[in-house]
Amino acid sequence: MSVSNAPAARPAASSERRTITVLFADIAGSTSIAERLDPEDWTALVGEAFKCMNSTVERYGGMVARLMGDGLLAFFGAPIAHEDDPERAVRCGLDMVRAIDDLDAKQQVPAAHGLQVRVGINTGPVVVGVVGTDTAHEYTAMGDTVNVAARMQAAARPGSVLVTASTHRFVSALVEAVDVGMLELKGKSDTVHAYEITGLKAGAVRTRGLLGVRAPMVGRDAQLSRLEDLFQVVRAGQGRVACITGDPGIGKSRLLAELRATVERTDPSASWIEGRCLSYGETLPYHLVVDLVRSLVGLNAGSDEAHIAQALESRLRELKPDDWEETYAYLGHLLSLHMAPEFKARVSQLEIETLKRYVASLVTLVRSVSTRGPAVIVCDDVHWADKASVDVLLQLLVSSVAVPILFVLASRPDRTTAGWRLIAGARDFFGEALTEIRLEPLSAQDSRALVSNLLHIDSLPPDTRELILKKAEGNPFFVEEVVRMLIDRSAIVREGDRWVATEAVVGVEIPDTLHGLLLGRIDRLPQESKRTLRVASVIGRQFGVTILERLLEGGSA
Repeated sequence: MSVSNAPAARPAASSERRTITVLFADIAGSTSIAERLDPEDWTALVGEAFKCMNSTVERYGGMVARLMGDGLLAFFGAPIAHEDDPERAVRCGLDMVRAIDDLDAKQQVPAAHGLQVRVGINTGPVVVGVVGTDTAHEYTAMGDTVNVAARMQAAARPGSVLVTASTHRFVSALVEAVDVGMLELKGKSDTVHAYEITGLKAGAVRTRGLLGVRAPMVGRDAQLSRLEDLFQVVRAGQGRVACITGDPGIGKSRLLAELRATVERTDPSASWIEGRCLSYGETLPYHLVVDLVRSLVGLNAGSDEAHIAQALESRLRELKPDDWEETYAYLGHLLSLHMAPEFKARVSQLEIETLKRYVASLVTLVRSVSTRGPAVIVCDDVHWADKASVDVLLQLLVSSVAVPILFVLASRPDRTTAGWRLIAGARDFFGEALTEIRLEPLSAQDSRALVSNLLHIDSLPPDTRELILKKAEGNPFFVEEVVRMLIDRSAIVREGDRWVATEAVVGVEIPDTLHGLLLGRIDRLPQESKRTLRVASVIGRQFGVTILERLLEGGSA
């Protein structure tokens, strides 16, 4: 037996099993391009390509795990999970393709043209952790999920994003896709269902609930009534502000949808203006303000620059026919439009002055809209707001007190985020005049009503119904996702105009769509809190605090 002098393997004590989305990307046709270029030119080109790809991954909160020759491996969901990691990965892939196409268009060396990227994406379970030796180690993911993602990248056409069905089901409502069918992948005995993502659906937003199934809202009548009363005050000419807070999936967006229906039914002259924060938006300056401006001029996120410029000018000319140019200049600058020299000249180059003019232009637009009728301005998912947007909106709130506008701020109760400063600022300024609505979990009776309203399942066993309610714990989104999982697994099937339970209804697990949401909240906890949670999870669902304290004191983890 020979004795090796190689370093001892580094133990993967911190390894864990979790579901993540894996993205592989490489430069298509890199060998042929490299043959046409001087080595230094090729190295510089690859460096620029990697710079584009790396920055795109980082923008969407992913982690570049490894650079491999002319490609990269990225994780979405490890080491930090997000509730929408599949969506982030797909958006990243699409942006990556566009970024490399733009880089190719800018090339001054003819031999370098033809640069394209291929992207493969897969979602599934892996084991993540640090592997290697004491002198050479890395944080990585292991499992068939990674292998399939690599094979998807190899099967993708140059300049395209190819995803598995396990990723597509998370994003199908948001993307345009071509069903590629079943692919035979190298090293895989079973075929894999694949989709080529061709783009984002115009105006699509991330929605919750069961597609094609609409149930009456339950358990929120009192909260809706308070918001409706505020709107009546606004119709009488006075401004009001409301804050809606609650945990993920508790029903904030559904409550807003019901309010919108009431507003549009009650007063056709009313304007509904809504801005949504992006889950990865804290690093995107003014992204919430930009979304509000788009809504103010009647645009969606899929509009091209020419359409945006035309709509902005048309709206401002309508609202301010004699004095629209300066407002157009600053809002156009905010929207990153390429403007004519006469408009560029109006924009100050001083950052603090620009911020002031952003606020003044937005106030002008909002007040002009409110002269045509009452307005409701909604900022949804404020917990994801960026600092710059918060600065602007705090001043907008203060400046619009005397006009007929109902401001509604919806947020999770996360006081550590930049967006919470908007909630705190509204409290400080408006005091008792601020209406605060805290959404609590549904009662057991309301939860049962929700299950019954979603699907009239006469044959659903009582114990299965109770298990759904136990898993959901009064969270409407959780109820819907558990029911969705049962439908996906054919545990509940439709027969004519009714739903029936099959023999497959034997138990209820936590759906994949909720794993990311729950894990994302755990990942953001301090290390000590995560350790406490791990110990508590081993003890069981119910336990005495003294037992937990003794285990923690004993160093158990």
